[in-house]
Amino acid sequence: MNRIEAISNIEQLFPIDSDYPATNKVGEELLMQAIKNVGWQKLSDEILVEYARLCIDEDCRQADKIMRGCS
Repeated sequence: MNRIEAISNIEQLFPIDSDYPATNKVGEELLMQAIKNVGWQKLSDEILVEYARLCIDEDCRQADKIMRGCS
């Protein structure tokens, strides 16, 4: 299966941007399983950079909570 076929199959079955919440949930679960199966290090550069940015933002958010004494 090539990239175009894969996108077509995902769009027809369980896209994470579906209009249906149940379909979104299944799509998110399957996407996370695919990432675990293949390895997140193999994601595209664009996704890895966004993932890193989100990790940094979350780390700062957690550090801010600790500094303020929040739980």
